[in-house]
Amino acid sequence: MFQKGLSVKALVVAALTLLICQSTRAGIPLDIEGSCSGALLDGSSISYTYYSNYDGCRKISRAAITFTSGLRGHYRGKRSFTATEDIYSFHGGYKLIFANSTGNTSGTLIYPDEASGEKKSVTLECSIRNNEYADC
Repeated sequence: MFQKGLSVKALVVAALTLLICQSTRAGIPLDIEGSCSGALLDGSSISYTYYSNYDGCRKISRAAITFTSGLRGHYRGKRSFTATEDIYSFHGGYKLIFANSTGNTSGTLIYPDEASGEKKSVTLECSIRNNEYADC
């Protein structure tokens, strides 16, 4: 039924990626911004891919995150900037924070702990895409 080496998990991730990239409200697709992996505070592995429709000009853009291990789910939200931070805020209490610069290799994930209900924070290694934007 499946080609050798192609798992159901890979198909689900591919389908979610396609869905995210094609889902639009304003006719602008979400692009992959990067992916991160590491461990949560309880030691469990985590990995995710995050997306936005930032075009180099907006102060606030749409965003999404898809967890592929550790935490579960796909969440939508927004991407915004401060003078020092690039912030992705998602429904469900999840947040990604990067330094507002190019070439970052790590990012902070803030997530709700299901057991305690408290917010937890970990810094993870990330692979960030270097997107080029047109002049505004």
